[in-house]
Amino acid sequence: MKATTSLNSRVRAARKLTRIALMATVMLPSAVFAQSAEGSDGNAQAAAEEDSPFGDIVVTAQKRDQRTQDVGIAIAAFGGDQMNALGVVDVKDVAVLVPGFTVAKSFRGPPIYTLRGVGFNTPNMSTSSPVGVYLDEVAYPYPVMTEGLSLDLERVEVLKGPQGTLYGRNTTGGLINSIGNKPTDERSGEIKVSYGSYQSYGLEGFINGGIAPNLNARLAFDVQRADKGWQVSVTHGERLGKVDKAAARFSLAWEPADDTKFLFTTSWWKDKSDTQAGQSIAVFPRGLIAFLGLTTPAQWAAAAPGLGLPPEIFSQSYTPTSGSQANWVVQNLPWGGTNGGGQNFTPAPLDFRKDNELLAFALRGDIGIADGVKLTSLTSYAHFTRREGYDTSGWDIENLIGLGEGSIKSFSQEFRLSGDSDRLHWVAGAFYARDKIRENDKTWGATISTVALVRTFGQLTSPPGTTVAQLEDIQWGFRDWENLINQTITSKALFGQVEYKFTDQFNVTFGMRYSKDKAEFAGCSKDQGDNSIAASWNAFFNNATPFGANVQPGGCVTYLADLVPGGNNVQGVVRKVLDEDNLSGRIALDYHLNNNVLVYVSAARGFKSGAFPNVNANVAPQYDPAKQEEVRAYEAGIKASPARGVILNASTFYYDYRDKQLFVNTPDPVYVTLNSIKNIPKSHIFGIEGEVSVPLFRGLDARVTATYLDAKIDTYQGFNDFGQARNFAGASFPFTPKFQLNGTLTYGFDVGDSLNARLTVNGRYSSSSRGDLEGDPLFKIDSYALFDANLAVMTNDDQYQLDVFVRNIGNKYYWNSVQLPLDSLVRYAGMPRTWGVSLKAKF
Repeated sequence: MKATTSLNSRVRAARKLTRIALMATVMLPSAVFAQSAEGSDGNAQAAAEEDSPFGDIVVTAQKRDQRTQDVGIAIAAFGGDQMNALGVVDVKDVAVLVPGFTVAKSFRGPPIYTLRGVGFNTPNMSTSSPVGVYLDEVAYPYPVMTEGLSLDLERVEVLKGPQGTLYGRNTTGGLINSIGNKPTDERSGEIKVSYGSYQSYGLEGFINGGIAPNLNARLAFDVQRADKGWQVSVTHGERLGKVDKAAARFSLAWEPADDTKFLFTTSWWKDKSDTQAGQSIAVFPRGLIAFLGLTTPAQWAAAAPGLGLPPEIFSQSYTPTSGSQANWVVQNLPWGGTNGGGQNFTPAPLDFRKDNELLAFALRGDIGIADGVKLTSLTSYAHFTRREGYDTSGWDIENLIGLGEGSIKSFSQEFRLSGDSDRLHWVAGAFYARDKIRENDKTWGATISTVALVRTFGQLTSPPGTTVAQLEDIQWGFRDWENLINQTITSKALFGQVEYKFTDQFNVTFGMRYSKDKAEFAGCSKDQGDNSIAASWNAFFNNATPFGANVQPGGCVTYLADLVPGGNNVQGVVRKVLDEDNLSGRIALDYHLNNNVLVYVSAARGFKSGAFPNVNANVAPQYDPAKQEEVRAYEAGIKASPARGVILNASTFYYDYRDKQLFVNTPDPVYVTLNSIKNIPKSHIFGIEGEVSVPLFRGLDARVTATYLDAKIDTYQGFNDFGQARNFAGASFPFTPKFQLNGTLTYGFDVGDSLNARLTVNGRYSSSSRGDLEGDPLFKIDSYALFDANLAVMTNDDQYQLDVFVRNIGNKYYWNSVQLPLDSLVRYAGMPRTWGVSLKAKF
């Protein structure tokens, strides 16, 4: 029976792949195939593409130089000038260029990257993403590390689909590899000053040149400030959103021989900007709804005094009409009793800004060891530290204030051999990585509805003889706590890939990687050391429940097993180990119909390693890890350059998605629901992508790209935010629009005898998506269209350049994330219209 099922699955997969190949074949005009077998002159074609701002770019997606139109994989590549014109200043801005790539803000701060529907909606700093981020092939696997790497770039390559062969960290969604400008012996430099809306200003540039024979250096820097916040409180009128960022990169290139090169790079960035406040669009006091059955604001307000809650918390929501509207706490809520009790707490920190810093080192060596054979060594170390305060609820009364602290120490080493002959290119290597992560999420929750019930029931069930001061300790306790975890993650891999050209037209690529990952975890939810949680927690669990508790100052509150009435319910540090291995790979067939048309089909299998969460943990099973997820991807595509400057590309793909990792709610007998991470047994993604780049007439070039995605869950039984069981089969993935479109027009023209100019206009459209699985209208992320423009005027010798830009020209109100952390449903909006000017000089 199992053998029959497996055979049927393979037959269905083969049929899907066949349909995909046929669809890709008919997606381009038949005129593409009418080109002669000889095609146009390749050198002339290349020259035309270099003149076009959307021309074919040389990439290193397969660890060697290739033009994008000659690579049988789905890849988007953009040069530094194009990114500057479109305002791409960090990883999240790549979404401006690449339909199918989305960036959502999590309620604890770290970004959520999703590519072709593959993403992980975790707010944890300590969890890697299924969309990898690389700088010069060095992985930065945790999204929180990636926010300051994009300066002085030569290009960015976006590889779509599972990357489980050549790249050091397996990813199921794809990866973004930024390529920095390298040192040369030419003495050169550049300085750029800028000014814009919200009193923003910046200084960036580089110095480059030879410092000794065969030894070159390059120093790049970038400083950005904004002294006026772009968010304005809807109640107290204060502002949030100041920017304070600095970054630098120093590179040293040494070439002692023609076949021996070394590159040492130091990267640093520091971000002390304000964090973003959410927009509270609805209040859901789940403790009052689920436990007391109260469903209206009037009922909530009537019950509030008896629970020690200020009634005004139930009127904190509003209907935003602008991205600048928000709310946050500016002063601590008065707290504590009048009889000497309730004073055990630490005031909430109200400095809602980041103090995050990354320092990284990388050493690359390329050594020719035989004719056509090269040894590459890539060594890297990164140290990231975080301190980030945020108001999660978006209220002006303390409900859910967070302070994220932690550090990541990440080391990796890769060795690989590569070789070339007339028809064969091969790569083989080994990879090792070790990450040490400490993550401490501190929380202040004076008015959380479920915590208020714990306080009240603990007080009401206290035994006779309890003093007034002790009762006040219970009533005003449990105001703050922390979730502290430590992880050590080790990854080892052996990999190889061969590309064999059977004929000048037909090429086969086959690669595999064996990976072994181990994660060692220790953590718990705990008292911050001020004894805030102890009085309320101990009273509730000792008096109102049969479970018992003995929380000490600084001690863990997490029970080491599921609660058993009258049992030995021990609290302490939870320790777990996740040990996994996998075999990933890819096979692809490329066929050149002529010099200008390439068709390809591929099948790939990719994994993302399992993960532990950092959550408000009542019991140890909440820390159970999600096991590794797997994507089996089938793709077919065509890349054509039928005329000078014209690019016509299309692809279609199907992902068989297994054990997708998802941050979800699980029922809890005390707090209604608490967070954990689970695996979605089965889901799928079907997609179509297209790209058209064409010169309309002299000086005017256009590029249009589009992505259609159908990403749905096939099998998953879970729970909604109120602990109600749901069958989520057929639900769409969070943060995954069905359709996205991007269009760019550039027009170059002369301005007198000594100046020329280029106008770049970009528009992008995203259809609606949602932030939940249930389809609640409140979680809807509306469709939106945005437009940007940039006018660059430069001297003919390219020594000076003046840019004037406007982002979000229509001042569109849009948001990219909707989440319900506890009692408040919040949106995270995009910025309103901004403008700026910059002046660049080369020397």
